Amino acid sequence: SWLTDPRHPLTARVMANRVWRWHFGRGIVASTDNFGLLGERPTNQPLLDWLSSEFISSGWSMKELHRTIMLSRTWQLSSDT
Repeated sequence: SWLTDPRHPLTARVMANRVWRWHFGRGIVASTDNFGLLGERPTNQPLLDWLSSEFISSGWSMKELHRTIMLSRTWQLSSDT
């Protein structure tokens, strides 16, 4: 299907952004429901691209996407008290 075709990365970017928002309270793209022309720009485009490519290469595994984020240094720093 075109929706999950790796050459069409928008779906993976949206999912990666939404999972990131779920963990951190805000997305890499602030407008998580609008990636179009009226949406916000990503605060870290390379990170979003990398997360989405990891998501695709893992076979679209949500579990792996969550694991990748939660094992990241960013998550560890954000959860330090």
